[in-house]
Amino acid sequence: MITIGIPKITKQRKKIKISCSIEMNNETKELWLETEEKYGKYFVQDRCDGFLIAMLPIAMRGQKDIICNAPVSEELLHNISTQLIPSVVKNSKNLYKTRISAEPARTPTKNTGAVGAGLSRGVDSMHVLSQYLNPKYPDFKLTHLLLHNAGAFSIAGYNEKEQKERVEKECFEKSQNLAQELGLPIILANTNLAEDYNIQYHLYSEYYNLFPVFVMQKLWKTYFYGSTYDFSNFKLKNNDLYDCAHYELLLVNSLCTSNLKIYSEGGEKNRLEKTADITEFEPAQKNLHVCITDSKNCNACIKCMRTLLCLDALEKLDNFKNVFDIDHYRHNRPVYMNYLENCHKKRDEINEPTYQLFKKQGRLYNSSPKCFIENIQLPSVTTSALIIKNLRTEQILMEKQPKEFFNAVGFSKILTALIALESGKTQMPVTISEKAYNGLKAATLYDLVNIMLITQNNVAALNIAQAVAGSVEEFVKLMNKKSAQIGALNTLFSNPTGVSGVNYTTAEDACKLMEYAIQNKHFCDIFKRKSYTVKFNEEDKTFSTTNPMLTEGNNFYIKECTAAKYGLRGNYSTVSAVIEKNSDIYLAVLLGVIEKDSKANNCFKDTQNLINCILEKAPVMS
Repeated sequence: MITIGIPKITKQRKKIKISCSIEMNNETKELWLETEEKYGKYFVQDRCDGFLIAMLPIAMRGQKDIICNAPVSEELLHNISTQLIPSVVKNSKNLYKTRISAEPARTPTKNTGAVGAGLSRGVDSMHVLSQYLNPKYPDFKLTHLLLHNAGAFSIAGYNEKEQKERVEKECFEKSQNLAQELGLPIILANTNLAEDYNIQYHLYSEYYNLFPVFVMQKLWKTYFYGSTYDFSNFKLKNNDLYDCAHYELLLVNSLCTSNLKIYSEGGEKNRLEKTADITEFEPAQKNLHVCITDSKNCNACIKCMRTLLCLDALEKLDNFKNVFDIDHYRHNRPVYMNYLENCHKKRDEINEPTYQLFKKQGRLYNSSPKCFIENIQLPSVTTSALIIKNLRTEQILMEKQPKEFFNAVGFSKILTALIALESGKTQMPVTISEKAYNGLKAATLYDLVNIMLITQNNVAALNIAQAVAGSVEEFVKLMNKKSAQIGALNTLFSNPTGVSGVNYTTAEDACKLMEYAIQNKHFCDIFKRKSYTVKFNEEDKTFSTTNPMLTEGNNFYIKECTAAKYGLRGNYSTVSAVIEKNSDIYLAVLLGVIEKDSKANNCFKDTQNLINCILEKAPVMS
């Protein structure tokens, strides 16, 4: 049995609190909600509607009946008892048909006619704002906003109580600032609902989010609740196992009175469509917050990931550069796409429209490359983006996602080599660390360019940068200036090694970079070398390639491949290769090759399969 007491109101300093005693499991605790004193006039003390709504999921899951010592609005009591409880209990395995004992309050609560919505600043919240700040029908224009801690700040994601309190405080401040910019009053409310009661917010968020609304019934005439799922996902069967938002249409219809109407806003649209609606909405561009781990969007939690994927599919990422780390997303895009693929396999209904849009656009990682050679059977590849081009005829033979952003590891060292060779300083001596070069004690800039490209030595790349520009930071400026001059306008470098920081490019840009590079004779000479010997005090020090595509006897050896470079960062790799056969020269660039582990070798397998396919089928052009 759960017994809900009579609401009481207390004041302390500039705060006002409404509370009810809750007796359950032979224990009595107080459930309360507190806000600024000026909003206390909207508290409802003659009935316990809000407290009943808050306790209802706990009662049904705990096999308990409810006794209310204060009246309950007659219409609300009727709807809950005859529609809501029977429907959800009948279609669940574990819920109890809770009986409610309460005196019906037949006189409706008078209100000020306010129209409200929550201001969590998520996609659903921003969608409400975009539709009702200046609605088609004036009576639905928003007059007040609400933010509370009735459960959202208690979901998984916060490691410590101090972190939760910090995030909550910062989110409240940011929402308050946004409300001020919009010229609307915002009610900031604290409650102990999540802290002192086992509410299972992830299953019953709508009950708990409406608790503060019904506690303040004297304010609202209309309240818009941002829908999580579109109405096509309505379902009741086994509802105790999933989010109550799936039966939101039933819920908001039941949790209404003659004087307070709850609307499910945006339910006619799916998550992708709602995101599309706010992409040009300036308050969203500056304030969107979907994260469940911090007061800033972390880019990594499931809500951040699905929102970034939506924005990418809609080609609106740059509109939200103020609230997301767009460079981080582009740098790690394969990780996000892999997450989306897994969501599709699990039949995730929120992410599925995004998956289908990427599929329609031909931008999924498992989509086949476009091939411009007739009667060719494309090999299966794990490469996310690629271009294979005949440089003599200027014909692109094969491509996949040429304009998408991927990690530029591998291409960082290629550009580093180019800048060094064009610097006019190739014979300058460079101070080096013997440990980084297997005992080599002295070298020129030209020596280091050879060592870097042949052995992929990261220290060499850093030494080159310092020798050419005086510091790595200044050298990076040269890298980005040079890539822009080449025409690689969708490329960004943050260091010469490519193995740390933000470095991204597109297959289209990588192709431009490689075409420019192989016009440099000195670069070509080095790029084709399989070994390089440095002479120091009559002692030879030889550095040899470990690239299997260039090593005879290796399973991935490509006879026609005269030069190749690969890069690996995390579980993703890149390849650039030059292939010569007869009078034709082919350039292949591969980005975002998925490597499940360090021994997967997918970049070599994909390059070998694609090149063999091209060499076998490519027509001889005149």
